[in-house]
Amino acid sequence: MTPGDALRSARRPAAGGSGDALVGCAAIGTAASAVLAWAACCVLPLALSLAGLGLGATAWIAGQRTWLTLAAAAAVGLGWWLTWRRARACWKDGTCPPPSRFTMGLLNVATALVLAALVWRPAIEPWLLALLRAARG
Repeated sequence: MTPGDALRSARRPAAGGSGDALVGCAAIGTAASAVLAWAACCVLPLALSLAGLGLGATAWIAGQRTWLTLAAAAAVGLGWWLTWRRARACWKDGTCPPPSRFTMGLLNVATALVLAALVWRPAIEPWLLALLRAARG
């Protein structure tokens, strides 16, 4: 082995190294986007008004729910695609470990949050409002 070979092998990422880190970071970013999209309808405007921001800023944030949800859905899709692509490559040659349980767990949580954000307004919110009205009497 020459010194050049050692340098080239040192530059190459180890199996499961940067690819797993990229997917993990994408999953964390996706989960954060999904939580922000979910909170944009109710929790975030209330918290911003309590923090002293005016109604204009609160209304602007609440109006951004659609594109935040779409961005979160795209990020979740990208995370699943990267995970599937890496897992398929690892299964073919067997040189790297499969995606970690942590990464899969984050992707599952992010997917659940994005799905909740997508069905919140048309399905969950009317049901909860009817339940609150019935409880109020």
